[in-house]
Amino acid sequence: MAGRDWAEGEEVMDSEPLETKPVLGPKEQLEMRVREAQRAHDSETAFGKSANDAAVKSGEEAIKAMILINGGSSVAMLAFMGTLASRDMLSPVQLGQISAPLICFASGLIAAMIATAAAYFTNLMIAGSSNLKQREYDAPFLRATPSSKRHHFAGEIFRYVAVIAAATSIACFGAGVIKAQSAFSALSKPKVTVVASDRKTA
Repeated sequence: MAGRDWAEGEEVMDSEPLETKPVLGPKEQLEMRVREAQRAHDSETAFGKSANDAAVKSGEEAIKAMILINGGSSVAMLAFMGTLASRDMLSPVQLGQISAPLICFASGLIAAMIATAAAYFTNLMIAGSSNLKQREYDAPFLRATPSSKRHHFAGEIFRYVAVIAAATSIACFGAGVIKAQSAFSALSKPKVTVVASDRKTA
């Protein structure tokens, strides 16, 4: 009897209809595709905005770091040279030696400013490339345009310029330190004074 009840229960379970997933009509599929495209568009727009914000922030941070190193060194060397020159403690040869590191630090400062500007334009071009992409409602929803490709290419150029300029700034700072050490060593030598003597010829 129990076996019969179990068999009847199994027949009832087998006779229950299986759940079927609802089939989306063309209108529902279009609406879903539009929502997916809108999410992709919003994501790309947010990326362009964040890239632009990063351009401003990276420029500010680069200015603080590079100008602090090279600019501070230039100001220190100028003050040091002015103090020694006002006390007549430098010969012309020593003055030329101690001005060499100043030139290096000033060159590093210029390179740092170029790197800062190039970093800013790099992020700006990337943001422009993102904003100039064509928004569509068919996959992949975003397509590159000739203008966006040009902005991307320009961004790559500025990126390499920023890297080269930053490396040049660091190299100039290192060269300035080495030349400053040589100049300070030269200061330990006594100042050479050239005395001109008049010779009378018979």
